[in-house]
Amino acid sequence: MKTRLNRSILIALLSFALFGCPGAQPKYLAKPAVVSADGTYIHVASGMTFPIAVGDFQRVQVLRYDEESLNVSAGYNWRAPAGLVAATIYVHPSPPLVSIGSPPEVVAAARAKLMNDEFELQKRQILRVHSGGRLIQESVVSLSQGTTTYAGKMATFEFEENFAGRRQPVQSHIFLFSYVDGKWTRL
Repeated sequence: MKTRLNRSILIALLSFALFGCPGAQPKYLAKPAVVSADGTYIHVASGMTFPIAVGDFQRVQVLRYDEESLNVSAGYNWRAPAGLVAATIYVHPSPPLVSIGSPPEVVAAARAKLMNDEFELQKRQILRVHSGGRLIQESVVSLSQGTTTYAGKMATFEFEENFAGRRQPVQSHIFLFSYVDGKWTRL
């Protein structure tokens, strides 16, 4: 889950994880498979749509990571005046949260814990994949969808990487929003 940009290289990472029953966990493929999608791709399990273009960003590919296509990503590129910007959006099931009559504050605390665990996992993965990378900022952010606003977290990293045909400084941003509509985590 990664997005990159040169010079002011931006890596915006979004991932969406399904909150559901224990059986909703994906059976992963040995390697990602390209999904053929000429028009808008609709992730059936979540209803999430991945159009051919989002503003100036053009979709370059859709990948699935599991047999049931519960875990998919769509990559987008934008040739900005300052250089290439790439964004990847992920949708995948999250660990289930089962509540049998728990008070709302207990459910909220459990969801916050799961969101924080996922956020910490994603930060570790970025630093493991990008040796020499460093975390430069963390903050609380929000996501508004219709009349609902969701609390989330954001982290920014810097590292050097081969991108757009040359080795250069890269900045990566990861955003996480959990239990959007009670079912999805967005990273």
